Amino acid sequence: MHEEPDEQLVGTDRRRARTLAMQALCQWDAQPTSSTDLLREFLTSSECSPQVLEYASQVVEAYWRQKDGIDNRIQAVLERWDLPRIAPVERNIMRVAIVELLDNLAPPKVILNEAIELAKMFGGEESPGFINGVLDKILSSIGND
Repeated sequence: MHEEPDEQLVGTDRRRARTLAMQALCQWDAQPTSSTDLLREFLTSSECSPQVLEYASQVVEAYWRQKDGIDNRIQAVLERWDLPRIAPVERNIMRVAIVELLDNLAPPKVILNEAIELAKMFGGEESPGFINGVLDKILSSIGND
């Protein structure tokens, strides 16, 4: 069960929370043997509001609970790619977005637009289009529109 997102967490705060969640998941990708305590320490060491920290933690914990299912969803729509070959930033932007889609944390269009914006900020030149294509297929497969 997930809690409803804090209504006060909007705009740049949500983007900061998504960024923080993506960075935490990238850290986990780089050091998969890291304990969840180390990742929680990473999240709490960031200088952000309690609401941002709460949302980022909620997304990261939701991913850990559903990681096989989320990664399987991504892999199922990839054409001629394996999930481990995707750059960690792109992979984790998609993971954050899928958690938000599955848990209905924001409207789907907002989630996809935010993922594209994160891809523009942190990914390569082709990241936004790639992430948009994958997430659009996943969105269709889970029946949200």
